Amino acid sequence: MADNTPILLDNDDPRLRRAWHPIGRAQDIGEEPWTATLLGQTVCVRRAGSRMWPGHGTSADAADPIVILDDTAADVAERYGLVWAALEPPIAPIPDYPEWFDDAYQSDVLTRQTHVAAGIVIDNFLDVTHFSYLHRQSFGRSRPVTDDGYRITARGDFVQLEHDTIIQEGRRNSEGGLGERRIATYTYWPPYICHLQMYFPGDGERAAATIVCQPESAASTRVYVTVIVPRTDPGLDEQVTFSRRVLDEDLTIVSRMPDPRLCLTVRAEFHTRADRASVEMRRTMLDFLEECGLAQAGAREEVPA
Repeated sequence: MADNTPILLDNDDPRLRRAWHPIGRAQDIGEEPWTATLLGQTVCVRRAGSRMWPGHGTSADAADPIVILDDTAADVAERYGLVWAALEPPIAPIPDYPEWFDDAYQSDVLTRQTHVAAGIVIDNFLDVTHFSYLHRQSFGRSRPVTDDGYRITARGDFVQLEHDTIIQEGRRNSEGGLGERRIATYTYWPPYICHLQMYFPGDGERAAATIVCQPESAASTRVYVTVIVPRTDPGLDEQVTFSRRVLDEDLTIVSRMPDPRLCLTVRAEFHTRADRASVEMRRTMLDFLEECGLAQAGAREEVPA
């Protein structure tokens, strides 16, 4: 008989030390020491020079490098408007977001903090069926959003969800439009990265958004959302405001959960067809954590007695 004992993922799980995590917005980090909390540990970095972060459409090489202070992390990187750190050598690279290096787009990063575990925030982002009741005032619609037009691809190191539906998107229909077809592609990478690519066939426009979580401690998660829109779209600030509103709606509902941790045991919870992305996310996360644990065990064996 299958073991249905719940496996709950805490924000300070030591295996997560082998992963990349954001620790701050690149634009906020200068020559003065920047202190962040990651997995219950203090990380301190600073920029080795006076130039500002490179911004959208350029590589991190255009900015002065970020340096680690007092050996508080194993590695640090600057990408996608964020500074990332790994407490131990990471087992996988930071994934690519194609829109970031495309000069046709512009972007900005917003941030929020919650007591809910990072895994719950990502799990909620992958759920497309709550639009009609949770996001009714922003982009939801009165008719239920179902798993019709829903396709899942799981490749071991990432999960991809494609969803073709009609939404009442807040910013695009501010004058009372009747809804718009949106083809959305969500790509999840462990542990806490999800990139959303949006295509609107009606006018041919494209946009993107990435949600990344920083597991600060067992009781705190910092959430970053990178909003990416075409440079021809004058509404970047408006879209950031809209995205902040949507994120706040999400955090309000997940903050009411009796247990803020993510349950990784698929059979310990009730899942529907619409939860297929969430199920595959859990399986991918379990495999990732196992790899992290094996890497840590191997490193311990290499240490001379």
